[in-house]
Amino acid sequence: MQIKVYVPRVVDVPNEYLAALAKRAHDKLGERSREIAATRGHLLRQAVRDGLVRELDELVDEDGNVDLVCDPGAETPLEVEGKQLSLAELREALQSKRAWHDVKPPHAA
Repeated sequence: MQIKVYVPRVVDVPNEYLAALAKRAHDKLGERSREIAATRGHLLRQAVRDGLVRELDELVDEDGNVDLVCDPGAETPLEVEGKQLSLAELREALQSKRAWHDVKPPHAA
């Protein structure tokens, strides 16, 4: 019997890559990125796809999908100053370096 296990592990992704990783993860999801809450998993899976975390290369399948989960049970949405951000909002905030509280939800005018 084969059982897949996920073992807790700490990896380092340099902060200077976060904006580019958020953009690439956003682009990969397209329009859905406005509805999906950003998670550490989105950023880390993109870092693995981009070859920034070489020790996790074995987790990339032949289709480019990364078999990786960052939070036990389910991926926890990222919150900044108590606000949950969508992947699109995270990308926007990181690219423009605006204050987190200035990021407007996509449905706000």
